Amino acid sequence: MRIRILLLMTVGMLLLVPFVSAEETVGDYMYGIGTKFGRGLENIVTSFAEIPCTIHTDMKDQGGSGFFPGLGMGTVYMLRRMFIGVCEVGSFFIPMERTIPPVCRETNPAVA
Repeated sequence: MRIRILLLMTVGMLLLVPFVSAEETVGDYMYGIGTKFGRGLENIVTSFAEIPCTIHTDMKDQGGSGFFPGLGMGTVYMLRRMFIGVCEVGSFFIPMERTIPPVCRETNPAVA
């Protein structure tokens, strides 16, 4: 019984090492949470721009027949951006990197 408890405590401590070994200052933490909060608000406010942006991109690629697929995909992208923004604002005290690019900016695939 003692061996199990000792093993569980050891595993628990080993899992916590990456979290406590990060050497950040209070200023870094405050910058990180401020950035995440602002990014969340940006995603909420600009989420409506996903619809015309996606329609424009699809119509550029497919011509006039790209309007309705662009409208559907733009609506889904808008809801996704809104959801991510609400989650970022709600959990701003846990800083993290950006998950989706800003509105109407295409990500260039990395070339190996």
